[in-house]
Amino acid sequence: MGFLQSLQTLWAIMKREFAVYFVSPIFYLMGGAYLALGGLFFVLSLAQFNTGFGDPNLQATLATMAFLMLFIAPLLTMRLMAEEVRQGTLELLLTRPVRDWHVIVGKFLAAWALMTLLLLITTIYAFILVWRGNPDQRVIMSGYLGLWLLSGGMIAVGVLMSSVTQYQLVAGVLTLGTLLALWLSNVGTSLVDAFASGTAGTFRTVATDVLNNLTIREHYYPTLLRGILNATDIAYFVFLIALSLFLATRVLETRRWRS
Repeated sequence: MGFLQSLQTLWAIMKREFAVYFVSPIFYLMGGAYLALGGLFFVLSLAQFNTGFGDPNLQATLATMAFLMLFIAPLLTMRLMAEEVRQGTLELLLTRPVRDWHVIVGKFLAAWALMTLLLLITTIYAFILVWRGNPDQRVIMSGYLGLWLLSGGMIAVGVLMSSVTQYQLVAGVLTLGTLLALWLSNVGTSLVDAFASGTAGTFRTVATDVLNNLTIREHYYPTLLRGILNATDIAYFVFLIALSLFLATRVLETRRWRS
């Protein structure tokens, strides 16, 4: 299959999945709640700036939107592969001249494109802030870039979890559990200190570094959200996306062999 044909296949799968979202009431409830909560925190922040407390910025709003992604990603992705397996349409799809990675990447891009659309809608907050004050626009752009990458990483994890089960609810719970583990993994550093207090300092340092580097929020809140473009943080999200989609493709290949 040539490059152009692969792009056409990806586009066809992505377009189909993207359209499906707009006939689902879950999308409108989820998207409406996400935009409403983001707007609420922006209004509260704007009111605080207007009273002279703090400099105008979107950090509190974007930080809240990043946290909400923990719950948005499972809702966006739980049906992507699980529903295909449950309804038996995955086998039909795989009988066509479509490669496994086309299915995975196409569905991932559809969900990420939808999340991108929601994030673009929220950029109205940035325009209002620029109109009302003089915020650091580089910090805003860095914050949005990081939030976009973070959403991509979480959605990729959701695609992976959706590929291992035929039940949407199970896929959603697995996604939420995995994301929470990645969100809070650096909490384990206190456990390392408690249970490895008598071990070599090198082991404790390595374990602590690993747990910190695995933590999603540590690659967004301290750096990208504050306008610090760090190649390591960007690479983390790119790697999370690539690894999750690679594993999802392997799971799909296993299903093909079994069928």
